[in-house]
Order: sequence, then C-alpha cells, then structure tokens
Amino acid sequence: MFNFYSIIIMAGLLATTQLAIASPGEILGKDGVVHGYVVDATTHKPVSGVVVSAASAKTGISREVATNADGYFKFKQLPAGDLSIQFDKKGYHNIRKEPVALKEGMVLKMNIDFISEKTAVESPVELDHPVLRLVDGIW
Repeated sequence: MFNFYSIIIMAGLLATTQLAIASPGEILGKDGVVHGYVVDATTHKPVSGVVVSAASAKTGISREVATNADGYFKFKQLPAGDLSIQFDKKGYHNIRKEPVALKEGMVLKMNIDFISEKTAVESPVELDHPVLRLVDGIW
C-alpha cells in the first residue's frame, strides 16, 4: 500500500519527467536540433537520399545526414549560432539556407520543396519583351 512518502516521490518523478519532454522552442540544453522533410516541389512526394549538410563558420563544426524514405532528416546536438544548411541530390537544384539562426536548446523544423532539374528544363520560358523579339527576328 502506498504511504505519504511514496506519493510524494511519485509526484516528484512525474514532474521531472514532464520537464524532460521538450516541445519545439523549449530549452533542451546548450545544443540545438534541426529536423524536417524534403519533398519534390512538383509532385509533393518525399525525396529520399538527399544529403543535408549543416556547418557553423563560428565553431568550424560540420555534419551530414541523408533523408530517409519519408524524406525526413534530423541533426541532433548542433551548436547554437548561425548555420549554413545545404541540400544536395543529383537531379535536383541544390539549395543552401543561410544564415539559419539556431539558439541554445532550440528545436527548428525545416520543410524543403526540392526543385527537380527536369522540371526546370521542361518548363518553356516565354519571352514577351519586344526588344527580345526584335533580336530573335534578326537571326
């Protein structure tokens, strides 16, 4: 049977557990977390195998992860400060986000729309400027 001291100890453990669970923007410690999803900008389907790089010019620390089958990536324990985050995959236009401000203990979610190189090539560019039409007519 529970006595008074057991109830006090259990309440203390429950309160400690609640403090340990962090939601976005809450303090986790000195380091921060960056996570998110990469999807194709046209199809909105997840893009797996994207190499995501995070670098801090201030500390010189750089890390790389790859997106999984769901297009998800996660960096744990990144140093606080301005980061440069790059997304690379063959067949897509590389994306660089900088500066990304990461505060101590911050959880930052990034969702990236990745543009396929095929999309850019297949999309015809129509030039409606009269000077450009004139130049086209000379050739």
